[in-house]
Amino acid sequence: MGKTTVEHLYQNQVLPLMLSTQGFLVFHASSVAVGKSSVAFVAESGRGKSTLAGSFAINGHSFLTDDGLILDPNASGYNVRPSHPSIRLWDDSSEALIHPGAATSPAISYSSKSRFLAGDQVRFCSEPQPLQCVFFLGEGAVSEITIEPMPPAQALIEWVKHSFLLDIEDQPRLASHFDDVARLAAQPFHYRLDYPRHYGLLPQLQAAIVSHLASLTGV
Repeated sequence: MGKTTVEHLYQNQVLPLMLSTQGFLVFHASSVAVGKSSVAFVAESGRGKSTLAGSFAINGHSFLTDDGLILDPNASGYNVRPSHPSIRLWDDSSEALIHPGAATSPAISYSSKSRFLAGDQVRFCSEPQPLQCVFFLGEGAVSEITIEPMPPAQALIEWVKHSFLLDIEDQPRLASHFDDVARLAAQPFHYRLDYPRHYGLLPQLQAAIVSHLASLTGV
């Protein structure tokens, strides 16, 4: 196993799992900074969360994390903690989003995804940003962009489903994690986002997300 593969496994699997054992809220999700706040995209692999993060990062915004979302609670809500400054994309997404010449990391042995490093083309936010809105991504079996509020009970189920957890037999840690996630799910910023999976729709989708965020913040 090469050095690059080991480093990638550490950043994207080992570190999130270890942080979860220390009480951190860690999820399979991406996040982008929009103005002075952040938006998270939560979904299982293949639903487009990295593509969404990449589309923001090349179009006037910046990404905070590609797949390991770490949330830090504070008095006013939650901050998104920046992670490794790189985005992994399948070939079709990289061809649609990334111009030739973007900095890349060496290939890893267990995935055919390309990893693009932050830089002038793919912008990265290195400072924590307050979490303003969370979108759980649908399957894409729709004809237009839809954004619908998600009730706390459903948000709780989705957050639990996408949690990084090392030991599911650790009952005290599970109980504590469930309480923490329940508090997160009670926040009034959870939505179901669905849209047709066409790259040509990404500018319209980004505009809809930014407009929705503005309606929440009044900015």
